[in-house]
Amino acid sequence: MNGFKFYPDTVVWEITFACNMRCLHCGTAAGKLRPTELTTQEALGLIDELADLGCARIHISGGEPLLREDWRELARHMNTRGIHAYLITNGYVVTENIVKDFKELQIRNVGVSFDGIETTHNYIRQNKESHRRALNAMRLMREQEVLFCAITQVSNLNLGELDQIRQTLIDAGCPAWRIQMTTCTGRMSRDLVLDLDNYPALIDKCLEYKKENSVIDIDVGENIGYYGCKGTELRDGHLYLGCYAGTRILGIESDGTVKGCLSMPEDFVEGNIRDSSLTAIWNNPEGFKYNRQFTRNTATGECHACKYLPLCRGGCTTTSWSATGQRANNPYCIYQIEQKQGIQPRDNETISRLLAMFPE
Repeated sequence: MNGFKFYPDTVVWEITFACNMRCLHCGTAAGKLRPTELTTQEALGLIDELADLGCARIHISGGEPLLREDWRELARHMNTRGIHAYLITNGYVVTENIVKDFKELQIRNVGVSFDGIETTHNYIRQNKESHRRALNAMRLMREQEVLFCAITQVSNLNLGELDQIRQTLIDAGCPAWRIQMTTCTGRMSRDLVLDLDNYPALIDKCLEYKKENSVIDIDVGENIGYYGCKGTELRDGHLYLGCYAGTRILGIESDGTVKGCLSMPEDFVEGNIRDSSLTAIWNNPEGFKYNRQFTRNTATGECHACKYLPLCRGGCTTTSWSATGQRANNPYCIYQIEQKQGIQPRDNETISRLLAMFPE
């Protein structure tokens, strides 16, 4: 990462820990309001500090962010400071008036969690109305021309339902679908996390859908793929340059706790804005070492000797850590799987040129 400019371009901010659901796969085990959540004035000051640090976009998250009473005030201040606001919701409390708020507040995109056919989605979210309410939220936004997408966390529970999920979203007029893989963090039980044997099937489905994306755009999450034949194809031949946590991405919890990425476990906490300013935390020369000071020597397991390590740096940190307890020993790498199957990738010119810059 030498010579790479560090600034929090994209921030995922859990503005409240309160949630009206108890999803089985919740990476933070959200539910009850934290008694120590940031006040409105603290939150507005944090937005100012993020703007001064060069933040371009904030994804307003939770918990369920719409349960925080001042979410509109926070979104409005983001606009005032030139930061694009996005929002992630389970859709349960979305009404026609709230959609009007989305429009008035210039929310750039609203992500609606959508995780299966009705019985599966409701089971995952532990709420028998959640599927219907999520679809209703999409309908309201489509009618008022608010840009939105669906977000699906893929696990052993719903891998076999992807075709049905896709058709439901198409029927609902959903323009885009983000497909992510859930990890063993928060409430998620390890036996529900996608088996490695099933992982190639997810890759194949993503590739299949991307070839048919004239109906619904497919956005593949950062913890799926990497290099190799299918990994490169999944990114349409573009470069995947690994985890940006703590270098261009930042996660903030509702009580001011700072991590490189909101999905990371507590092992990766860098500080709290009540103890030290966000600027001081971000500019700490010893902060976010797992990425800012990443080298081949800090990579372990099969990632250590991999020829693609200088580019992908072990892939998604959270995925690797939750699976193996190590920063760069990531079993969810399609290149590793292809290698074991004897499949050799044919790198394009750009990848070959960049790899030549990092001699063994």
